[in-house]
Amino acid sequence: MLWKKTWEIVRELRGGFTRKQTFLWFSVAVVGFCTRGDLAGVSSFIRCLGLGERYYDPLVGFFASKAIRLDQLTVLWVGFVMRIFPLLRLHGRILLVADGIKVSKEGRKMPGVKLLHQESQ
Repeated sequence: MLWKKTWEIVRELRGGFTRKQTFLWFSVAVVGFCTRGDLAGVSSFIRCLGLGERYYDPLVGFFASKAIRLDQLTVLWVGFVMRIFPLLRLHGRILLVADGIKVSKEGRKMPGVKLLHQESQ
């Protein structure tokens, strides 16, 4: 039932892709993000979904595809979210709350770099 509902949601985003094949790779990527057991990128999708190595390059290619209409995909996603979830409005505008905490990253100095500026420090 969970995957049926996931497919219903993903299917609503079909208009964000100019090619059916790109949309289907998007669907594979969504399932991969949901089920992967590690953070090894596309390799983790291939492993968790039981796909053969011949699917690695096409799946990597999906992420750089020109058949993704990001502007349309964004409109479809926002429309879906606004339709499904109750959103708080204040003076006619949607109110979103976000965490603005920035955590600095510690790391080694890079050769040839005198100073790295990080806003959160």
